[in-house]
Amino acid sequence: MLRLDVYLEGIADPVGVLNRADDGGISFKYRNHEIHHPISQSLPLKDGIFGDAATRGFFDNLLFENTVREQVMQKYGIDHTDIVGLLYHLGKDCPGSISVIPEGGTPAKQPGDLTSDYDPLTNEELTAIMKSLRDSRRMPEDTNDPSPLAGVQGKVAVTLLPNGSYALPRAGSGAPTTHILKVPRANEMRLVEHEHLLMSFANDLIDHPVAETKVVGEGDLRGLLITRYDRDVNDGKVYRIHQEDFCQALGLGPFLKYQRNGEGDRVFSAGNVGQLLSSCDVPAQARLAFFEGTIVNLLLGNTDNHAKNHSLLYNGKRLDRPQLAPFYDIVPTLIDDTVTHQLSFDIGDAKMTDDITLADLKSFTKQLGIRNFTAPMRERMGELIGAVATRIPDMKGPAHKRLGDAMAEQSKWFAKALKLEIDVPERDLIVINRP
Repeated sequence: MLRLDVYLEGIADPVGVLNRADDGGISFKYRNHEIHHPISQSLPLKDGIFGDAATRGFFDNLLFENTVREQVMQKYGIDHTDIVGLLYHLGKDCPGSISVIPEGGTPAKQPGDLTSDYDPLTNEELTAIMKSLRDSRRMPEDTNDPSPLAGVQGKVAVTLLPNGSYALPRAGSGAPTTHILKVPRANEMRLVEHEHLLMSFANDLIDHPVAETKVVGEGDLRGLLITRYDRDVNDGKVYRIHQEDFCQALGLGPFLKYQRNGEGDRVFSAGNVGQLLSSCDVPAQARLAFFEGTIVNLLLGNTDNHAKNHSLLYNGKRLDRPQLAPFYDIVPTLIDDTVTHQLSFDIGDAKMTDDITLADLKSFTKQLGIRNFTAPMRERMGELIGAVATRIPDMKGPAHKRLGDAMAEQSKWFAKALKLEIDVPERDLIVINRP
């Protein structure tokens, strides 16, 4: 048997206990029922014990498939299914405000003081980190990774100090970072500008917040700096804000982040998203935002907006009811010829953008919990398609042409589905990969 304490930043005592039985089954039980919100919508505040499936659905998503996890598995002989065993070694650096600590230990995460809890990086040190991330997908050998991150690109979590310089949390401080720096491989450097451009477009188009991005560096050494929306910087202090991705909130393991991988009720679907958004502080607003965000993601060529790229944020006026987090990770997957372009979740009955019909959009609307696909919603979609179409002629040259091709490919199918006369420029060079 192995027992771990589960902490939330800012709360002195454990909020719950994570247990692994001798037969390998795992469970979770709350210890503190006076906290403002549950750790997950899939683990609501109540007495009793959550069984293996519910517990695994949340805590498995705290573990990233990266070199740090692989090293722990090899060093201690831990199987990849032993979530509690892995968290015993990796739980201090869980994403967000949660830390998972051997029973009887002390909290691993604390608010950060910008004047004392961070070690500033010189320009030379930052350059060395970016080069190592670009070339080796990891931090330099003599530098500790303050908060290992998931994803294909090399990433590091950093803090932006008031003077504009970058810093890493001091070892043992438990202090939060404020930004994520993503550095692609040398032959994929255009990804930086691509993601920054699409995130900027989305920010212009969507009423709901979009994560802020900035390009750092130049030439063959560039990175995308992303402001963390799950942080509160106030009066020289940095605080973590609790969040959970949609896999966690729906109780789905990370493999189920695509609808096509699920079965029955255990699936990332529009219907289940609609039920989840009913828990938000303003459900109607969250549903409309998710609808609009889905359309804009697709119009910009991102068919990979899966469940782990959507989150709930516990930072509203009512802490017991979360908010739909800002949109993030909007990338032009349609220009990648090596992946499927099947939608992450079905729009009505459609699994591909060119299959979407007006009936599918109406069905999608109802599945999200919106009563009807109204005339104003159709008009709003027309505005979004038109706004994207006007940007396409400027998308040219080696760096941008295929972005424009992807936007044109997507826009023409939505215009057709809505029977709207929108002047979408003719483009080429997009190969649609169907399942």
